[in-house]
Amino acid sequence: MEHSDITTEIKHQVLDHNLNVCLECGKCSAVCPMLDFYGEYAYQRSPRGVVERLSLAPDDIDDEEALWYCLTCQECTFFCPSGVDFQGFMMDLRDLLLRHGHRKYAVFCPVCGSYLMPKKEFEYLQKDPERAKGLGDLLAVCPRCKKSSYAELLHRMAPVHKKMKHI
Repeated sequence: MEHSDITTEIKHQVLDHNLNVCLECGKCSAVCPMLDFYGEYAYQRSPRGVVERLSLAPDDIDDEEALWYCLTCQECTFFCPSGVDFQGFMMDLRDLLLRHGHRKYAVFCPVCGSYLMPKKEFEYLQKDPERAKGLGDLLAVCPRCKKSSYAELLHRMAPVHKKMKHI
């Protein structure tokens, strides 16, 4: 796909998610947990910074890493007085980037290959050994593969006579 195709899709997403009605009140930046999560808050990496940049120049995806910092926690969307859907935009933008082969800043399920989360978020969650030990199984595979493994485990654990009753 060409860069102009991405630009056209970003322009549509800007309108679909009401990014053009932002009042620039700053509520989204005030509630963003990036500072707590990453230890720094960089406006250009925040949903509002990304939205501003892509609203003015939809073809400006050169600093692609900045597009993967948002935690998609929905805080900015919830508190926006204008109804700007920052979270939806960031999720759709990442989906668009993935469809166009931009995979450098993403982590994928080792079982089925589906998108798990941004690489920066994954690295942060793995940074603390204690936290990583507890999260390891949760982060290892996507929810669909986890569910499938869990169902298989339950079937193996069920007594044989109980399985026969349902046949």
